[in-house]
Amino acid sequence: MTRPSLKNSLFYTCIALVLGATGLWIYGGVALFDWVEVAEMMPYQKVVDTRAGQDLHSTVYFIRQNFQIQAIPLDSTPEILGIIVALMGLAVLLFSILPAWQALLGATLWLGIVAFSLSDASLVSLTQIISSQIFSLSLLAFAGLSVLSAAAIPSFLLGVSHGADRLSSKRNRTILGLFWGVNLVLTFANQRFDVGIRTAIPAFLWAMVAMGLYLYQNKDNKTLLGLGLLSLSCLAPILWHSNSPGVLAIESWNMINQVIMALLFPLFILRNFGPLMAQNLPIHKVIHKAALLPLHLIQIGVVILSVGAVFAFNSGAYHQGMAAKENYAGDISALLDDHQMAEIHYKNATLHSRINTKSNLSLAALAQQAGDTETFAYYVAASQSNRRDPALSVALANVFATENRPFDALFTLQKSDLTDPRILTQLALQYERLATADSAAYFYEKAASLKPENPLFKANNLYAEVVYRKQKPEFDPSEDLATQANLLAAGIPTAPMNPSFVPSADLRDLVYLYNGLFYWKGKAPRFPLADWQKTMGDMFPELELLKSWQEFYHEKPLAALNQLNVSIATDTTQSSGMTGVLAFWKYATAYPAKTPAVTKANALQILEKYPFQLAVLREGLPFVPAKTGYEYSLAALQWNEQNPAYYPIYAFQALKMGEISYADEAMDQLKSLDPALYQAQQASYLAEKQRALQKTKF
Repeated sequence: MTRPSLKNSLFYTCIALVLGATGLWIYGGVALFDWVEVAEMMPYQKVVDTRAGQDLHSTVYFIRQNFQIQAIPLDSTPEILGIIVALMGLAVLLFSILPAWQALLGATLWLGIVAFSLSDASLVSLTQIISSQIFSLSLLAFAGLSVLSAAAIPSFLLGVSHGADRLSSKRNRTILGLFWGVNLVLTFANQRFDVGIRTAIPAFLWAMVAMGLYLYQNKDNKTLLGLGLLSLSCLAPILWHSNSPGVLAIESWNMINQVIMALLFPLFILRNFGPLMAQNLPIHKVIHKAALLPLHLIQIGVVILSVGAVFAFNSGAYHQGMAAKENYAGDISALLDDHQMAEIHYKNATLHSRINTKSNLSLAALAQQAGDTETFAYYVAASQSNRRDPALSVALANVFATENRPFDALFTLQKSDLTDPRILTQLALQYERLATADSAAYFYEKAASLKPENPLFKANNLYAEVVYRKQKPEFDPSEDLATQANLLAAGIPTAPMNPSFVPSADLRDLVYLYNGLFYWKGKAPRFPLADWQKTMGDMFPELELLKSWQEFYHEKPLAALNQLNVSIATDTTQSSGMTGVLAFWKYATAYPAKTPAVTKANALQILEKYPFQLAVLREGLPFVPAKTGYEYSLAALQWNEQNPAYYPIYAFQALKMGEISYADEAMDQLKSLDPALYQAQQASYLAEKQRALQKTKF
């Protein structure tokens, strides 16, 4: 413990912790709730195809996106880091004060007492208790180090102000002393009375600067470095998890100490070093050697006066510290999945500080995880009394909307930050729910104007332009799939679909796939929709229609019709919409725009593309095998039972297969539907039937 390298390592570790805590304070810690983007499918009826003089009206989907607020699982990293640093500091502190065997014996005895008194407790309970005790010890160490470091800044300023002569030293001390004193008073006024003076140095920075300077001034003192490690260990969990009572307790206690020291320190200097100051000697080098009135007596006085000030201010720092301790214990319980104890600790924290944000938000997170909407809303509303957080406004508004209280949701959002495009997006959503289309479109557009490069706001604005303002949007080269999906729904061509595209389990991907196949039709690549349906069919049942759609527009209408007919029968999606598609496809297949030439080489291909066209059937069936011809004629008849022209075609194909009874049945049906056509085909049919009978006899 006496090696200089170890002392240097301890000092650098302490300074790193001070700098890390300052950075974490500036960063603001990790939020307890996070913004989660939610995508919704908004149906829109339009003409999606025109064939044979008929229009196909069907549903495309726009993507409308908004936000939900979700609790973030706690991260155990700061607690683990804090315990490790605390144990390091405690070890250094004990080994620097006591012989090694006494320090180890004391630690062993403490652990033994805890284990014996809680012999029936589980490992989880032991972990909670031991970690809580270590945290409490680190808070006490921080309180002590705050008192010790209260004189660090004024003593540092004495050193900085020392000049070449007495006059320059006096001038420097006056300037620096005024700057330090005025800023200290302003900071204390901000911290204690909330006067809102922005030019004052924040209270937390005063604490970090004082401790950093004090550790630097005592960088060779192992005992104080150990105390520094132990005290600074509490900052990691406090700042990382935004334990607001802990930060307030640290600021309040430290500011009281520094203000009282600012009053006592000049008396200490004048009493001990007045003659030296008259001779312009560097008194900052001998402050710790004061003979008449030692500095530790001043520090004892600071403790007494600070404790009195705390109770004079309604014990604010004490209660904030206790609330911070309970919040820490609640975090440990939550990390160990002991939600009941976590709730107890968080509620205990509210007894010490009812409106502290950390406790209320932690209780809200537990309520959300348990699905208790009413309790969640209560604690979110309680946390808003100190500072309105846009995320919490959205959380509360979403609860009101879920409970069918749209005006409460609207008023909650209107009182939030209207310069945040996320808030504007939620406002637009609420106006949609109130059927106020103009206001919804206005707020979607305003959100997009605030962040024009954000794809979420851009896609929402495209949706509003088409659905509410009936405008045709301009082409947008964005690669965002929600934007592309909305452009396709509006009839604006985007880049052709990539054959290697594979959708994720995200509505934005799936709606882009849906709208893309509807828009590009036969120009779209063939995708393995049946495979995707196995994994995402429950999430996106429209894949059932897309399978048939892809077959039809890749020139396999018979397969598409049969597949869609089965889908309608099993009613896997909205059968009414699919029925309209089925009727359009059937008509378009029976009456195509042109009649292609049929040859022996292309007969099978032409039959597959135009299975209901009479000319194709008459010319193509002789070129294909009898079984294939029978299947095509049967399918054509099944899909066109009211058209007499298909009956003789099927009857002749049935005779070729030896299905004489089926052929006779078809001709009897033809006789009832169209006697004239029956008479015209009867002679040929009887002759063909006679040949079929001869083959049967053979």
